[in-house]
Formats: sequence, C-alpha cells, structure tokens
Amino acid sequence: MITTTHWALVPLAFSLVVASSDITAAEIHHSGPTLSGNVTGGILNVDDRDLDLWAFKAEAGLGGVYVINDGLRIRYDLVADFANAINSVDGQTWTPGAHRQDEGELYIRTARVLLITDYGTLGLQPRVPSGFWNHIYRNIDVFEYNRFHGQTGNNSIFGQAEQVSDVLSYGSPRFGGFQFIGAVITPSAQDNQDIDIVTGRLVYDQGPLNFGIGHTQVRRPGINDLYRTSFGIGYDFGMVQLGGVYEHNDDRENSDGPADFDAWGVNVSANLTDDWSFSVGYAENDKNFGLDNEALVGTIRHHFNQDVYAFLEAGRYDRTENNVAAGISVSF
Repeated sequence: MITTTHWALVPLAFSLVVASSDITAAEIHHSGPTLSGNVTGGILNVDDRDLDLWAFKAEAGLGGVYVINDGLRIRYDLVADFANAINSVDGQTWTPGAHRQDEGELYIRTARVLLITDYGTLGLQPRVPSGFWNHIYRNIDVFEYNRFHGQTGNNSIFGQAEQVSDVLSYGSPRFGGFQFIGAVITPSAQDNQDIDIVTGRLVYDQGPLNFGIGHTQVRRPGINDLYRTSFGIGYDFGMVQLGGVYEHNDDRENSDGPADFDAWGVNVSANLTDDWSFSVGYAENDKNFGLDNEALVGTIRHHFNQDVYAFLEAGRYDRTENNVAAGISVSF
C-alpha cells in the first residue's frame, strides 16, 4: 500500500512542475488572509464530578489562497485551539487535541499548506483535523460534547482519531461526485520507521447522498499491526437527515487485545422549524477486557441565525460517565 501511495503522487508532482513554469510575480494573486473561528461555551455536568463551566470549542485561525496561475493554487491554514487552555480537564473529561496536555497549554489544531492543481491536491500538513474522520464519520459527528471518536477519553466509542499530525496526503480530482484520498502519517520520530500509518479512502458526495469507505494500516509503538476498515453513509431528505458508520479494527498481533474490536453508530437529525433542530444518536463497541460501551445521545438547538445557536445535550453511557451539557455557539 505504501508503494501505491508513492506512485499516486507521481502525476501530481509532474503537474506541479508544469503548472509552476513561466511564473512571474505579477501573475500571482492573493486572496486573504481571512479570520474565522468558533466559541462554544456553557455548562458541563459529568457524573461524580462538580458542575463546570466549559469551552466545548474555542478556536480561531487565519487562511488564504495564492493563485499562482490557472493550473496552480496554494492554500494555507493556521488554526489555534484554546479549549485545553481554558478547561479543567481530568480523567473523566476530554478537550480537543491529539494528546492529553498540561492544563493551560495552547493547542495548534491546524497548520497546513495545500498545493491544488488540475491533477489533484498535495497536502503538507504538520497538524490537521483528520480528513478520514471528517469524510467517513461526519454523519454521526453532530454533537457538541459527545462525539464518539477515539480521543474523547473514557467515553470514546470508535478507534479512529479526530486529530492527526505529520500528514502527507494526496487527493484526486472529483469525478462524478467520487474522490480518492491517500495519506501517509508519521507521528513518531523515534520508532525507527519513517511511515507509521498508511491510509486511503474513496468518498462520494453529490446531491442528498454521501458515503465513504476507507482502510488504514497502523504500525506504531504499542500497535504493531492494526488494520482498520470504516464505512459511513448519510442521506439528506430535506427536513430529516440520516447517517450511519461501521468500523472494524483488526489487531493482527493480538486479537484478544483492546485494539481489536468492532464499533458502529447511527444518527437521525431533523429541522423542526427554521429556528429549532434536534439530533439523536446511538453508538456502541465490543471491546475486550470488559471495556465495551454503548451510548445514547440527544441534543436540541435553537438557532438565532446561521452563526449563533443555543443547545441542550445529554449523553447516557452503559459503562462510563453520563453527562449533560448546555451552552451557546458563536461562529465568526
């Protein structure tokens, strides 16, 4: 799979050479930088823990695009996440970021450069939200606090992470709604191998239907031979949106270990009026050592406009801590 990924970059590398030839400074146009972000704050109540004011999301960043010529654009994004620096995180809670950090530490959520050509997009991404998660799991990732991914602490349902680092990616042009994306990921610099994770996915997004299937091979300290296959689907009926995900984790070194399990989830969301919407989701896994878990989550939102809404959310888990969250989200 590594060899295939390397060959997939050859036509793109050639296209970059062609697209960047005969460029003069006068031809380069810059759109940006533009400032955007989100602050979602409120109250979090987790079982056996004091009520706490909580930053569910707190991020701001800059982005822009350089148009080199008709065949080459360069996009850049730099986003900082302040939630970890705001929240009092402990073993019963989680906050955005790839690793548990010391309280008060600022987390860089996105730092990337994308080279966009007619032959596809090359991504140089030292830190970035997982495209694999966003493409395949997005139809069930609709809640404020109960998000199910592998970095949500004790309540995590799936193995797939939401945040990754050291990513070299290639995305093909879209054909009839289809796109292939491949990536190699090198988060560990001290394990005597240059590539720790190889991943690829085929996604479709056109009209009311979207779906994706992806496969990942993981070789890193603690996991020597893990294969993860995921499938996600969603359909937008207008007033109602349905989504589902299935994930299979195959630890070929230790089938009785905690990394070998299946997980799945479903979600239904509905727009009741222009001002009110709700989502209800269910997810479960079958982890070994009595670590299996299931979750039922519901949230209701009141939308003041397209950028501001209030929410009330509740998550009930079979083995880990239940929670209730309420707050207001503001995007800019």
